[in-house]
Amino acid sequence: MTRWLAGIFDPHAAIDHAPLAGALSPHACELTARGPLRVAYTGANAPDGATLCLLDGHLDNAAALRAELGAPLDWRAEELLALGWREWGAAGLLPRLRGDFALLIWDGERDRGLLARDQLGARSIFLHERWGGICFAGEIAHLLALLPRRPAPDPTGLAHWLTMRRRPGAGTLYEGVRRLDPGTALLFDRVGLREQTYWSPRFAEPLNAGEPQLAQRMRASLDRAVQRRIGNDGLTGVLMSGGLDSASVAALAGEQAPERVRLYSGVFPEHPAVDESELIEQLQGALGLAGATAEVRPGGLIASAVEFVQAWQLPPAGWGDFWTLPLLRAASSAGVRVMLGGDGGDELFGVRLYLMADRLRAGQALRAARLTRLLPGLSERMRRRDVLRMMAGVGLSGLLPYRLHALLRRPLRAREIPAWLSPALRVAVRDSDDPLAWKRLDGPRWWAEIAHGLTRGIEETGVFEHQRRRAALAGLQARHPLLDLDLVELGLRQPPLATFDRNRSRPVLRAAMAGALPDAVRMRPQKALFDSVLIDTLAGPDGAAVQRLLGDPRAELGAYIDLDAMRQALLDSDRCRREQPFRWMWQVWRLAAAECWLRAQAGRTGQALVHASSARVTVRSTPRGAVGAISSVFHT
Repeated sequence: MTRWLAGIFDPHAAIDHAPLAGALSPHACELTARGPLRVAYTGANAPDGATLCLLDGHLDNAAALRAELGAPLDWRAEELLALGWREWGAAGLLPRLRGDFALLIWDGERDRGLLARDQLGARSIFLHERWGGICFAGEIAHLLALLPRRPAPDPTGLAHWLTMRRRPGAGTLYEGVRRLDPGTALLFDRVGLREQTYWSPRFAEPLNAGEPQLAQRMRASLDRAVQRRIGNDGLTGVLMSGGLDSASVAALAGEQAPERVRLYSGVFPEHPAVDESELIEQLQGALGLAGATAEVRPGGLIASAVEFVQAWQLPPAGWGDFWTLPLLRAASSAGVRVMLGGDGGDELFGVRLYLMADRLRAGQALRAARLTRLLPGLSERMRRRDVLRMMAGVGLSGLLPYRLHALLRRPLRAREIPAWLSPALRVAVRDSDDPLAWKRLDGPRWWAEIAHGLTRGIEETGVFEHQRRRAALAGLQARHPLLDLDLVELGLRQPPLATFDRNRSRPVLRAAMAGALPDAVRMRPQKALFDSVLIDTLAGPDGAAVQRLLGDPRAELGAYIDLDAMRQALLDSDRCRREQPFRWMWQVWRLAAAECWLRAQAGRTGQALVHASSARVTVRSTPRGAVGAISSVFHT
């Protein structure tokens, strides 16, 4: 199940907690007080008795826990978790859990409890310490409602956000508000609070398996991961492109529940270079599943950012809401309750690039050189100097110890920071950025880099949070089959050499999906990138809104950047857009979205929509057999 959750833990119990009643507005909620704990929550009532247990999210292994605990078959997840807490305590319960969850337990008999977040961070817990206690919530917007005043924007967090970097540590865009780390519990009693990591990635030797056995084992784990995430109530949708990752999720979901799975895709008729309509039609036909397709044309990007800011008090981390949200709303209207996606495939199945560093460390320079000729997309006939350049760029840099590498990269990092960022924020980014954090993990370099990406990197980009919020705007729940913990742990044990294939990326996934997908999709070497759609939107229908936001001499961003330098670099000339279109697109989009957010903080919300275009998205049904057709145009 999923619920909204917010509360205050105050061991002194000396503060008036009246704001709690409105924290989850406009949702109807229950309030409960248990000693020093005050909680507001939606959903079913908590179990009776001394132990309060609230679960935000999904528990995927309830059957296994029920069997181990000997609990009745009709017990809800919260009752199982409360019993597990009493039987095993935090140290025994938390490592056993599988799912996407934020968990609150308070044991009134022993005056102690915990807040815990799932191992990969699919669900969030936001914290703000005050009064000698702590305020907490599953969403920042709900946490803000508990505070007597809105915190100021966090300059370092905003600087990282504007410069397209992963946010540093547990910080957020609000001063004093932080995230509880994935795989971490906040333990509390009447004495105080302490944090404890209950799960982190640990290196295990790669599987000793050939390609057929590895593919078979991966397929079985994929099946379980998808099965766990198919909704029990209503329909389950899959947000599917013509790419391998989302198509694999769609195929496996369709095999397991063909009557309850629907496919939802976007096509781009004005952008033939990225339009995957033929592949999507082929997939729909091969899988035999109904759903809907959105025909997307440029427009509505800034308007979607304003809607997101108004709902969540944060700028959107992703850019696809202007067309994805109408599609999700169509799915919700059709009875879909859970939406699956293919996020995580790059990290889970991608090439273990730093195997080259491990080969060099072992004194195997020739074997390291051979690996360069197995990298996807590179020529088998690479010149020797290109091989050496690749080995230096990946192999030798991977060998460097963390501290030395960070020291050598410091001047380069300073040059990578945009000149229009204010001097103070340039220093903040330079000093807090940590792109080499993966080198802190114990284990081979090939494992450490991919383990950090899967268990912290994805979470730090905000993918989980953004997709959860976007789905909630449509009345849906977003889930991520490729980021199932058991699947991730198996993926980290793939023999690293098995991920190398000069012809195609993801060789293990391609082998695992043999017979389940059309070969036009399964063996397709390239992947569509949708940059051009966003570029044309920002420079075309939304160009006036961008100029209005970023060209305003009173722009709120002026407190953090040099507005004139930014405009000269990005807006007054099309040089950057022509020479570095991807970088131009992301920087302009992030700047515009941040300005919308900053205006909302300053009470200037109405001005953001001036000259903003409407979405141009047409959603049409793709029936399975004789399914009633729908055709609607959504304007956002």
